[in-house]
Amino acid sequence: MESTAPDWVSETRFGKWFLSTDMWYREVLSVAVTELRELGGARVPASFDRLMDVGCGQGRTFQLLRQLYAPREIVAVDIDPLMLERARAEAARCEIPVTVKACSVTQLDLPDNSVDGVLCHQLIHHVANQAGALRELHRVLAPGGFLFLSESCRAFIDVWTVRWFFRHPPGAQRSAEEFQALVREAGFEFDPVRDVRTSTPWWSLWDFGFTRNIGLVKAPPEATELLLVARKGAGSGNRDNSPGS
Repeated sequence: MESTAPDWVSETRFGKWFLSTDMWYREVLSVAVTELRELGGARVPASFDRLMDVGCGQGRTFQLLRQLYAPREIVAVDIDPLMLERARAEAARCEIPVTVKACSVTQLDLPDNSVDGVLCHQLIHHVANQAGALRELHRVLAPGGFLFLSESCRAFIDVWTVRWFFRHPPGAQRSAEEFQALVREAGFEFDPVRDVRTSTPWWSLWDFGFTRNIGLVKAPPEATELLLVARKGAGSGNRDNSPGS
């Protein structure tokens, strides 16, 4: 029987507010976007023709992308009406062209091979059909193009504060290793040593790092955050030319 579960789970009112805070921008968003650029290093081009920000939320990435990735154009995608309204306001303030589209990551309103870079920040763990989402990103990315992926892992999603205040699809959360396997299965290429960085920042721990800071926790904690820079092979084709395949 075909599943009737939604592709995504809408964030709570608290979650949407939190995404507008300086703390989120400073401790999470700007750190991830900057570190992904650093992780890509010299093999990533200095500029992009068309960069997609998928799951763009309120559009707070636009200026960061302009500064760090130098795209000539940004295509921003989200499915939440409130986020789209705020993203369009941010797009109007950006110094480069930004097109904001309303569509699901599992059915992108974009042609094959139409972008040469994709930022996917903290989106996939909100999606029930994660394999389908990554296949769609592979479809729209041009051969040789880059995927910049930032994800929260199951160890973070299972923290009591996250379960109380935020919403995520049940049974869809993954470890850092499982996310990497999913990215590879979608057709992307990456080096698991050079192109991957995992971490456990203080804000992702159940006690916000208190026991770690006073030395009560000796064993390294399970990774809660994943950064990954992957590439679509230069000779890679698409399995299906239709969106959402």
